[in-house]
Amino acid sequence: MLTIADLLFVYYIKYENQNLPLKNFRLFYIGNILDLFFSSLLIIALIVYAFQKGKNYKPRMFFTYSILTTGILILAAVSTKIELPLPDIYILDHPLSKVVIGLIFSMYQFAIFLQIMLIWQIVFGAKELIGLRAFFNSFLLVIGLLTITFFYIHFTVGSHETYPIKKRQTNVAVVLGAAVWSHNSVSPSLAARVDKAVLLYKEGIVNKIQLTGGNAPGELSEAEVALDYMKPQKIIPSDIWLEKKTSSTIEQIKFIKDSLLARKNIDHIVIVSDGYHLTRVREICKFFHIKSYLAASGLNLSIEHKLYYKLRESVALTVFWLFAI
Repeated sequence: MLTIADLLFVYYIKYENQNLPLKNFRLFYIGNILDLFFSSLLIIALIVYAFQKGKNYKPRMFFTYSILTTGILILAAVSTKIELPLPDIYILDHPLSKVVIGLIFSMYQFAIFLQIMLIWQIVFGAKELIGLRAFFNSFLLVIGLLTITFFYIHFTVGSHETYPIKKRQTNVAVVLGAAVWSHNSVSPSLAARVDKAVLLYKEGIVNKIQLTGGNAPGELSEAEVALDYMKPQKIIPSDIWLEKKTSSTIEQIKFIKDSLLARKNIDHIVIVSDGYHLTRVREICKFFHIKSYLAASGLNLSIEHKLYYKLRESVALTVFWLFAI
């Protein structure tokens, strides 16, 4: 019963944490299917073990482990509601507090994997080094899940840029924020995204450009740096909108839902980002039930950098699928 309760609690956290009503829940969203799949593996393992042991079944050990796992999940849920007393620093362009929250949720998921592997090993008669084997197999499961996500991203890159939009409508290119370099200079990623939005504007596909992105300590916001970079293009100032508070892709997608689509008369949204990033953007949009078009920037990356960014996106997308963070 605890496993079922944990699954329902995860579903609740995912939607409540993003201020979405539970009526937005869709079981056949990839992330919700994954949550159900892993919980089902655990439940089936417990049932098989109980039938295998019959009268000798002693659930105390597994019940204690389930209590500890639930405790980690509750800790993760609480961490999203309080301001963690952590330094105001960034890791991989994310605030340390959000990285820590992601790690706590990941600990919960690994605990689930560990419990699944432990029980199935006992069911299949393993007797030696059970705990070590369960840990190793859980690690392999994590690697396998990330590998599947990596190839999902790899094979969907380049499939995004289709926007059959009628011109002369209120179409908005939303430029997702990217890193700002020292002395408030534009990074290649941010510059490439702005360049793509300007191109869409000049081609008449969009007639407004929404710049997004807040700032790390001591810097201009990403939106302001993007605006400074865009000024030589001589775009009509009233056609450029600024948002300077968001600090993550999820927050920027929420901004589109809550501030653009809810408050402005807009026909179409075209989200502009780098190609490797757009798969996660699309999945977040699906979660928020946002219909949008995607446009890849012309950012040119070396093979090493492409691999690095896709690996990073694999982790970020997997965590989003599982917990919507």
